[in-house]
Amino acid sequence: MTLLDLPDELLVVVASQLRFEDLVSLQQVCHRWHSVVGVNATLQYAIELRIAGKIDNPASCLVPGERLRALRAKEEAWRTIDLSDRRPLTLGHRPSGIYDLTGGILLLGERRHTGSHTGTDAVHTMDLHSVFSDSTVRPRWSNIDLAKQVIDVGLAIQEHDLIAIATYSYVNEAQLLASVDIHLFKHSTGQPHPAAAKSVLHFGNIRYLPSHCGVLLEITGDSLCFLLNNYFPFINADPVTFVVYNWKTGVPVVGQKRIYSDPTMFNSFVLLSSEMVALPIIPSNALEICQFTDELKNQPLASTSDKELTELDVPELKTVCILELPPLRALVLRMTCRCEPNPRGPSSTTTYVDTQTPFYSDPERAVMVLHMHLRLPTGITRVYTMIVHRSSLLKVVRTAMNRQASSRSATKSNSEDTSATLGKDSGADEGEPTPQVEEDNELRFTYDGPPRRHLRSSWLVGADPSNGGLPEEHEQPIKIPWLDWGPAVTRWFKDELSGTRWITTTCGQRLVRARPNGRLRVFDFNQLAIKRYAHGRSLSGCPIGTLPGETILAEDFCEFTQRMDVEEDQENEGNGDEESGEEDLSDWELEFHEAVQAPAGSMAPVADRQVNLVLGRTMVEDANAWEGRLESGLPYLEMSVPVPDEYESVLLDEDIILGLKMENDGRHIQEIALHRIGGCAD
Repeated sequence: MTLLDLPDELLVVVASQLRFEDLVSLQQVCHRWHSVVGVNATLQYAIELRIAGKIDNPASCLVPGERLRALRAKEEAWRTIDLSDRRPLTLGHRPSGIYDLTGGILLLGERRHTGSHTGTDAVHTMDLHSVFSDSTVRPRWSNIDLAKQVIDVGLAIQEHDLIAIATYSYVNEAQLLASVDIHLFKHSTGQPHPAAAKSVLHFGNIRYLPSHCGVLLEITGDSLCFLLNNYFPFINADPVTFVVYNWKTGVPVVGQKRIYSDPTMFNSFVLLSSEMVALPIIPSNALEICQFTDELKNQPLASTSDKELTELDVPELKTVCILELPPLRALVLRMTCRCEPNPRGPSSTTTYVDTQTPFYSDPERAVMVLHMHLRLPTGITRVYTMIVHRSSLLKVVRTAMNRQASSRSATKSNSEDTSATLGKDSGADEGEPTPQVEEDNELRFTYDGPPRRHLRSSWLVGADPSNGGLPEEHEQPIKIPWLDWGPAVTRWFKDELSGTRWITTTCGQRLVRARPNGRLRVFDFNQLAIKRYAHGRSLSGCPIGTLPGETILAEDFCEFTQRMDVEEDQENEGNGDEESGEEDLSDWELEFHEAVQAPAGSMAPVADRQVNLVLGRTMVEDANAWEGRLESGLPYLEMSVPVPDEYESVLLDEDIILGLKMENDGRHIQEIALHRIGGCAD
């Protein structure tokens, strides 16, 4: 009896245990396997999930066949950018600058004082999918009012139905002394989250000046990451603080403080995994990768102390790797970053069951967007944007760490063998050289700077003031130059200031942008989906580039056509020395030396859709910003279609695009239009 003698039902069970690559190859083994895999909805769904960059929601009430149809419909709608499913979203309040978008939930802050441009008095949330419901009941905004000023929010809807709200309230307004707290709510009820032992996490009392403090909240698994960055040390002498809480127990697990003279100051971060974070470091122009795996394993079970964070013994956040960014001539003003969705913790930590959504974007394969705001020697401001997959960063870091561990293991083993040999052979000549351990040539990137001085506070466990506050066992992180990790896995674009105002423009492996010419652009960095689309077009006899409005950049080298000398510095308006004549080009438009543009083929084009496939490397020439030519080679597919309305910006969450119209002053949202891609998935 052979394997193929088994019934199809058992063959499906066998095939379901294979990896994606093996499952695809299995279809080419013989007609029997091709038939088994090709007609089974469960196996086809697994293949489609991987190609689309999605993960399954096992709690979904849909059967595999229904999930498969929904997924294929969504992906097809993205290929045509079908914006026909449009609904207006009514605003019942005056939005502030606080906002977030994830898991189908839009959060907007409320500013009740119309004469003020700062401050958030309450927060409102809307389930975006409810807006598309056929019910006659009008969708309503949910409201949370804490009678305190809100300074940031964090959402973990699909994993915990959790909303975290950071607030401040003055305990001594004359001295600007404020209590900073984090409130934990169950989003669906608006009540304190039942999984949290403490509904309020007290960060501490600090000197606080409104609109002069940066705060960032992100949640993954049981971890809540909180960054507080005071911009004016003469008002608040406290350093930049980053702390990871277990939000269920209320215990700070790991933390880090940095003073303003520290060359590693940061004001943003991205979670790479549930135990690893990337910090864009401004003065050193690098991504610092920190890990807190051991601290999560050894964290206290609960906290009974009422001490403030600064009075507690909190382990230091460990830096394991430094990824250098391209060398600069310009001054970095700020870096902002985001990678949506956030990674999830172990399934055992989940406190919410979502039965409606059949699949989600895979967090590990999501793209990180990094906006770098530069001040050029000429005095103008310029923005560059880098795109990189979270999985690429994780692979680089883990490979470097594994090589370092192997090198240390080999060194230790050789040293022990040498010591044993020398101990046995006491008659060796004194002048005989000691055997040297051959280093791993692949692991040549080590931190060669001065000892790092991250923390200068009593809340670092094992701190030794004579050693700059670092434990004796502190290991120096691996340092990897830009050219050794970056060009092949990133894509850089010259951006514009207005395009980086909203950070929630990516979800999964897509990025969206609106242009003043009335077109919506969708950038897809999903490598498997790009290959499938290009291959399908070729098989249809109408390859990309054969229809009007389509271009393709093959593997040939090319350059950006830069027209930066006529760009207006929008941040310097009113100074009298800015350059005039803002370029009227698309912020990411390329002109190629080897662009392929062929006459229209037999395939009927989608009305007024433009397609741009970039497979080759590009180089940015900007001597005022970079020390050399900026090379990047991450392939992407760009599609654009006209939109019925003139949007100031667009946001993205899974399958919904939000078009924003602003008031005349450009500070407040006036209207929001929702475009659902691919219809209802549940």
